[in-house]
Amino acid sequence: MIIRHLYEGGIWFMLPIYLMWVVVAVLTVRFLLKRHHGAEKVVLKRMNTSILFFGSLAFLAGIMGQILGLFEALIVIQDLGGVSASMLAAGLRVSMIGTVYGFALFMLSVIIWYLFRHFFLK
Repeated sequence: MIIRHLYEGGIWFMLPIYLMWVVVAVLTVRFLLKRHHGAEKVVLKRMNTSILFFGSLAFLAGIMGQILGLFEALIVIQDLGGVSASMLAAGLRVSMIGTVYGFALFMLSVIIWYLFRHFFLK
């Protein structure tokens, strides 16, 4: 399913979003390891902010992909003079794939950021 969504959602937007999932996971693990080894709070705050940044960037990349996909779809609809309702619904579903993955990462990164800030950086 993840590979199918990579191609359906557009590889130029989905691949960076997938990479941002990996970056957030790596930053989360590194944060926990550095905290365990007694790193300075300045370093931990910077890493925590980076987690939130990459989650936000994934969401924005998903929205950008959706906007560009809808723009291209509207051009095709205009050229064809119309499409069926099922074709329009399928196009809308595909245009939302990147936004859904980006939003899910954004929500996860906000939760991680808040928990780290509230429990580890006080």
